[in-house]
Amino acid sequence: MSAAERQRTCAACGGPFRPGERTGLEAVLDGEILYVAVHARHSTYPPRREIEAARRLA
Repeated sequence: MSAAERQRTCAACGGPFRPGERTGLEAVLDGEILYVAVHARHSTYPPRREIEAARRLA
């Protein structure tokens, strides 16, 4: 069973996964290594400083 099938929702946005939808996997360290599923182009990691600064200035 894949992480997306186990979770059923995106770890980043909370939105549900659709059947057959392409997802990504991210490693999360919380005392042990956990793998969470996220939608394509979503991330649980904070954005890079340069990208965040550009978004704020736009």
